[in-house]
Amino acid sequence: MNKFLKDIFTIDKKPRKGLLPMEWVVMGYIAFTFILFIVLRTDIPNPDAIISLRLQAIAMTAGLWLVYRCIPCRFVLLLRCVLQIALLGSWYPDIYEFNRVFPNFDHLFAEAEQMVFGCQPALLFYSAFSHPFFSELLDMGYVSYYFIMAIVMLFYFIKDYENFEKATFIFFTSFFFSYIIFLFLSVSGPQFYYQAVGLDRIAAGDFPNLEHYFFDNQEVLPLEGWGPGLFYQLHVYFFDAGERPIAAFPSSHVSVTLAMVILAFKGSRKLGWMILVLFILLCLSTVYVKAHYGVDVIAGLIWGTLVYFACSWMWKIFNVTTSSK
Repeated sequence: MNKFLKDIFTIDKKPRKGLLPMEWVVMGYIAFTFILFIVLRTDIPNPDAIISLRLQAIAMTAGLWLVYRCIPCRFVLLLRCVLQIALLGSWYPDIYEFNRVFPNFDHLFAEAEQMVFGCQPALLFYSAFSHPFFSELLDMGYVSYYFIMAIVMLFYFIKDYENFEKATFIFFTSFFFSYIIFLFLSVSGPQFYYQAVGLDRIAAGDFPNLEHYFFDNQEVLPLEGWGPGLFYQLHVYFFDAGERPIAAFPSSHVSVTLAMVILAFKGSRKLGWMILVLFILLCLSTVYVKAHYGVDVIAGLIWGTLVYFACSWMWKIFNVTTSSK
């Protein structure tokens, strides 16, 4: 432990001079969404919040870069990564401000769900397995999404520091690949769409087009689960903290966690198997808690695979650029 603490606070002999690759990704996302904001500015109802978040993100990134230049050690580098990941909690609801401008497409995905499965799995799953044991197990799978990130990141930081930046970059950047889709593809997911339409109509196979219903409406089905349960309470907490009627297709829960499963196996087979079990529960839970349609999960698996390789390729490009300077 003493050696570990000494290592993380030891001044790096060859500190990084510029932004980290993941910070460049954030700057690129800010630039892209600001251009989109300029195009849509007359339709966006809350422009001040959009501008404020981007200015805060730029200021935070610049401030952390300056701290690292003054104290170039592993701890400050970790801080730069952790705070960018923490800011994802603000980038996610920010998508809603753009997404609400576009018409809703849930009716198409509910119809696709009916065609693929012959039913609405999100409507039936909980009622078939509502026992507190199953409820807590699947709520655990759902909220594990947030803890898996911390586990994988800290594993690489402590056990495989040489690949820490790469691993963090891959799963961090995979969020933004999904976010770009979410900006334009307005799919709210069963918990919002079923509430808006009514469960009786959904059960009857009636999936109306809601157009711009979610522009100013965020009503959601009550969260089902075992009320006293720890993982149910955690689910409620994370839901209240930032959920919006957006980002259902493809499931970023699935795509991002798939990247972390691959990274976990690359780092440690034991860690990989542990994360894989949680990943399977997570895939099931996204439908169980009505956050996603089954087709969202399938698309998340495909999208997550493609994004993992895209992020790995981007990391190589960043390294070539950095080493050529």
